[in-house]
Amino acid sequence: MVQRRRIVMGLFGLGALGLGACARSMPMPGETTSSAEGGPSASASAAPSASAAAPVATALPAGTTAPAPSPARWADAVRLERWDEAEVQLDALPEADRQRPEMRYVRGRVALERGDAARTVELFTGLEKELPLLVDDIVRRRAEAASVAGPFAEAAAFFGKSRSLSDQHRAALALEKDGQLAQARTTLDRALAGAGRSRRKSDEAKLRAARARIAEAQGLLPITIADLRWLAVEAAGLPEGEAGAAALDRLKQSLAPKDQLARALALVRAGQAEAAVPILDELEKKKTVPHLDVLHARAEAKLKARDYPEAEKAFRVLSTLPGPRKVEAMYQSANALARGGQADEAIKRWLDLSSRFKKNSWAERSLYQAARWLLLRGRYDEAAPLYTRYLALFPKGAYREDAEYEQALAQLSASQPKLAQKTLSRLAKAAKKPDEAQKLRELEGLAAFRAGDRDEAVRIWTEVARTFPLSFAALAARSRLAAAGAPLPPLIEPAAARPANPLDLDLPDPARMLVSVGLDAEAEGRLLPFEREAAARFAGREAEALCGMYGKLAHARRRYRVGVAQVGMPQLLRAPGEADRWAWECLYPRPYLDEVQKLEGEHEVPRGLVHSLMRQESAFDQEALSPVFAVGLLQLMPKTAEKAAAEVGMSFEPSRLKSPHVNLRLGSYYIGKLLKTFRKTPVLAVAAYNAGPKAVGQWMRPGVDAEADLWVARIPYDETRNYVARVLGNLARYQWMEGGDAAVAPLALEVPVDVEVPPDAY
Repeated sequence: MVQRRRIVMGLFGLGALGLGACARSMPMPGETTSSAEGGPSASASAAPSASAAAPVATALPAGTTAPAPSPARWADAVRLERWDEAEVQLDALPEADRQRPEMRYVRGRVALERGDAARTVELFTGLEKELPLLVDDIVRRRAEAASVAGPFAEAAAFFGKSRSLSDQHRAALALEKDGQLAQARTTLDRALAGAGRSRRKSDEAKLRAARARIAEAQGLLPITIADLRWLAVEAAGLPEGEAGAAALDRLKQSLAPKDQLARALALVRAGQAEAAVPILDELEKKKTVPHLDVLHARAEAKLKARDYPEAEKAFRVLSTLPGPRKVEAMYQSANALARGGQADEAIKRWLDLSSRFKKNSWAERSLYQAARWLLLRGRYDEAAPLYTRYLALFPKGAYREDAEYEQALAQLSASQPKLAQKTLSRLAKAAKKPDEAQKLRELEGLAAFRAGDRDEAVRIWTEVARTFPLSFAALAARSRLAAAGAPLPPLIEPAAARPANPLDLDLPDPARMLVSVGLDAEAEGRLLPFEREAAARFAGREAEALCGMYGKLAHARRRYRVGVAQVGMPQLLRAPGEADRWAWECLYPRPYLDEVQKLEGEHEVPRGLVHSLMRQESAFDQEALSPVFAVGLLQLMPKTAEKAAAEVGMSFEPSRLKSPHVNLRLGSYYIGKLLKTFRKTPVLAVAAYNAGPKAVGQWMRPGVDAEADLWVARIPYDETRNYVARVLGNLARYQWMEGGDAAVAPLALEVPVDVEVPPDAY
C-alpha cells in the first residue's frame, strides 16, 4: 500500500470523482423493506443481501408461471464472487429451479468465472430465446466461453467483427485454437497496427504475446524474437513481459546490453526493483554499457527495494566518482541512511552537502531535508532556524511553501507559538481548499492557546468545529476544546424538520433481474443507459431517485459518482433528516455491508473504518488498478496481499484479488493487523495503511510533541497527511450514520510514540 497513486478526494470527497446513495425504495421479490444501512432515522433501502434476493421470473415465456426458488446463500456468494461456494449452492437447488432461464444464466456465469468454459457454452446455447432481456450479454459470453472451449470458429467470427483490441485478441486466440494460425496472426497484425491508439500498454502486451507464440508455432522466429524483446523491455513488470523474458531464455536469445538496462529501469518503475538487481549486477560485471549508468540504476534499485544499507553503500561509492551526478549520489546516500533508521547521520551529511555546494539544486534539497528530519526527530529548536536559513537562501525554492508550513510547526513546538500563530493565520487565509484552510486554522488555535491566549484559541476552535462538522479539523478542534475545559458546540447542526415522502422506485427489468441473481455489478451497467429515463418521472427529485435506484445494488461505484455530481455541500453541513438522509448515503455508501461488518468484528476494526478506507482508496470501484498495481476496493499491493493471505491461512491467487470477497477479507485483516501494531490508534494505523508501517515508525519517537493533530500535521508526505485526515473524516460520517452523535468517537489527542514496529512489518 505504499506510494500508490489513488483517487484523491477533496473536502468530504466532493469534487474528485463521484459518490452515491439511496432513497427509500420498493422491495424486489424476496427483499425486506428494512434498511441495512441502519443508523438514526434510516430512510434508505440497503443493497440486497443473499437472504433478500430471489430470481425474478420476468423472462419466462408468456403465459407460464413458476414460483421463484426460496432465497438462499448462493446469491450472496455470487455478489461477493465466491464462485466455488456459489456453484455448490446452485447445484443443490431442485431440478425445476435449476432449469429456470435466469438460473441457467447465473450458473453459466459462475462456470465461466471458475474456468469451466464448456459448461458455460452448454448452458448458454439457445438461452437467448428464453431470456430475451439479456440476449446481447448471453451471445457475447457464450462467444467468450467458445473462444476457450469451442466451437472456435463461431467465437472467432463473433469477435472478429469488433474493433476493440481485447476482442481482436479473443478472435485471434479462437483462430489459433481452431488451427488457423495464418489467419490468427493476420488478425493480430491488424490489431497491433491500431494498438498505438490505446493508452494501456497491457493491451499491446497481450497482442504481442499471442503473436510471438503463434509465430513460433509457424517457425517464424524473427517475428517471435522481435515481439519477445519488446515484451521483455516495454512490458517489464507485466505478466506478459516476464513471460517474454523467460521465453527469450528458453530460445537462447538475449537482450542487447542497452535493452537489459532499459528492462531493469522499467522493472524499478513498475515496483519490482528486487527483480532488477540481478540484471544490473550482471551488467556491472560485463561492463558493456556505461559504468556510471549501471551503478546509478543499481543504487536506485536497491533504494526502491528498501535495501537501505546496500543503497547507501552504492550511492556513497558513486559520490566518490567523477561525473555530473556526483552531488545527487551524495544526497541519495544520506536519503538511504535516513530511510534506514540513521536519520541523525543523514542530517549531518545533508548539512555538509548544502554548505559545500551552496546554490546547487541538490544542495537546496539537502538543506530542506535536514530541516524536515530535525522536525520529525523532535529537534524543534534546531529545525526552526534551519527553515529560516532555507527560506533566506532559496526565496523561490521548490520547497518554499512546505518550508513555511513546517517552520510554523517547528516554532509551535519550540516555544515560539506567537511566530507560529502568525504564519499559520497567513497560510490559512491563502489556502485554496476549504479543508486545508480549516486544518491550518485548528493549528492556529493551538498556537494561540500555547501563546497564552485561551479566549482566542477557544474562538478559533469553536469556529472550525461549526464550519466543517465531522471533518478531521473539526474533530481535532472539539478534542482541543474539551481538553481546555471549554464548552463544546453541537457535533453537527440538527436536521431541518421536513417530512419524508418516499419515492416509489424500481429498476429497469434487465437490471432488476441481474440483481435478483446476485450480479449487481452487471446490473449497474444495465441501469446506466436508463438513468435519464428512469429519473424523469420524479421531476425535482431526480438525484434522489437515481441514488435510490443505485441503492438497490450491492455494487456502489456508480452510486458514488452520481452523488458527487448531484449532492451539494450544504446538505453535508447539517444532520440529515428523514427527507434528505439519501444525500448522505449517496456520498457515503456501504457496499457489502454484512460482509464488511462481519470482517470488522473478526479483526477488531472500528465499525465504518473499512468503508472509510474503501471510499478514499478506490471510490468503491472493485476494478480499480493503480499504476503500481494496487488492486481492488481496498487497493491492495499484491505482495502485501500475499503475505496477509499466508497469515490468515488463505490460498493466494493474484487473479482473484479484485474479487470483493478476497479483497475485503485481506484488506480488513491488514488494517486490523496495523491497529494491533499501533495500539489501537486509528491515526497511526491509517497512516501506515497508506505509507507503510516502517515509515510511520520513523515518524514516532519518545520526546516528540506527539498529540494527534500535530503528529498528522508533521507527516512528511502530503498524500499521507491528507489521506489520514480524509479517512478519519469519512469514519466520523459513517459512525454518525450508524448511531448519531453518540456513535462518533472523539479524536484521541494522545498518540503512543514508543511503539516498536517489528522488523518484518509490511
